[in-house]
Amino acid sequence: MNTRIDYCGVIVLLRGLMEQGLFTRNEAEKIARRIAAETKADLIISL
Repeated sequence: MNTRIDYCGVIVLLRGLMEQGLFTRNEAEKIARRIAAETKADLIISL
């Protein structure tokens, strides 16, 4: 499993959900931080 590719996919998904109004930026950032911590992703991309 490549955590960098998986994390990039999560960010793309969260951005799409934010654009549709399903998540606020704050909520999406919390989710992204948690996933980065759980997967030990070393590449952090901002929303």
